[in-house]
Order: sequence, then C-alpha cells, then structure tokens
Amino acid sequence: MELQIKDLTQSRQWLSDSERAAISEIIKLSFSNISPDAYLAKYFDGTGTFQRKLRLYFDGVKLVGYCLLTFSHESRTIVIRASAGFFPEHRKGGNTFKFSISESFKCWLRRPWRKIYYADSMLSPAMYRAIAKNIGIIWPHPNHPVPDNIFQKFNSNGEVSSKVGLRCLIHVGRASNYSESELEGFKSSDKLEIQYYRSLNPDFNNGVALFVIIPIHFRQFIKTVFNKFSAR
Repeated sequence: MELQIKDLTQSRQWLSDSERAAISEIIKLSFSNISPDAYLAKYFDGTGTFQRKLRLYFDGVKLVGYCLLTFSHESRTIVIRASAGFFPEHRKGGNTFKFSISESFKCWLRRPWRKIYYADSMLSPAMYRAIAKNIGIIWPHPNHPVPDNIFQKFNSNGEVSSKVGLRCLIHVGRASNYSESELEGFKSSDKLEIQYYRSLNPDFNNGVALFVIIPIHFRQFIKTVFNKFSAR
C-alpha cells in the first residue's frame, strides 16, 4: 500500500501537538540510547538553521514515518542535514530519497551561485543504499573519487576508516533499533552498497555512523537524472 504524505515548512506551517506526539512514538521505536525529547530538541527545535523541511508519511490516518531536512549556513556554504524514522514495517530507504533530493535541488535552484552540500551521518546501511544507488555523486563510494580534504572540512572531529583512509566515521551515541533478522539480512546481503557500508562501518549498530557527503550542483543533477533513466 502506498503511503500518503504531508509536507511542512517550519517558516510557514509546522507540527501540530498530535503530530509531534506521534513522531515521539516513532523515535522511541526507531532509536536506542536517546530519548524522544532529546532527539526532538536536537533535530526539530535546535538553533543554527535557517530552514527546516519535513515530510510526514501516513498509512491511512496513522503517522508511520517522517523525513526531516535542515538547512544551515556554514562558512559560505549551505549544508543540508537529514533525519528520518519509520515504524519497522515501513522501513524502506526509498521512501525518503525523492523528498531529500528534490528539496536539495530546489535549494540549489534558488541559490545556484552558492556551494551546497548534503553532509550528515547515516546510521542505516539501507538508507545509504537507497541514496547511493540513485544519486550521481556521493562520497564515500567505491566508484567515486573523493576531493582532497572534503571530509576534514565537514567531519573534522570524526574518525578515519581503516578501509579507505577517509575521516568518514563519527560517534553519534544512538543506534537504530534493528531486529536480529534485519541485522542478519544486512550481513548476508549481496548488494554492493550494503557490503561497502558494512566494510567501512562494521559498528553501525553500536552508535557509529557513516558520514556521507553529496554535492548539490548542475553536474550532480545531470548524473542523477541519467542514473534514474538508465535504471529503468
């Protein structure tokens, strides 16, 4: 069954009390080692952003997932970060790809002269695969050369992966609440992106995330469109 969606922009219309309470329940089931109140305070209420975009996903009238994007100015660069959570039966990385990428490109179209990057931690191998198999350019990736010092710029306090020698790991404290069967599924997966994620970040279920960087520009747009059409 296809989920219904509702899009919100913080500067125009934001969460109702009932929607915020429903998101708290999703957070409680999605993550360990962080309380819903602390999560909401950090990602939904924190300062330092000039805009937030949120997509809510409904199964009938029930809120079953969300994808939050934050936009901030950092050293003459616009940095986009994301956070998402779903009830276990609705965890499909593809749910969030279209929203995340379309809003990122809208930001670029409004400011084509600015440097814009999606730069954030990913706790989920499934989320990494959903993005990496569709996007034109993403770092780290086994087939995409990485610009010098890009991870030092965006993840200066992170750790270096011994697999690739990039500062692309970061301790975030929380972890996704995966079941044993889900963890076994990642372990036995033959998908390139899942295997690559696990090789770089074997401790993803113990509070360590893969830091991912995606440039948002014209070449990215062209390569992403080409990927989507060639995959049909």
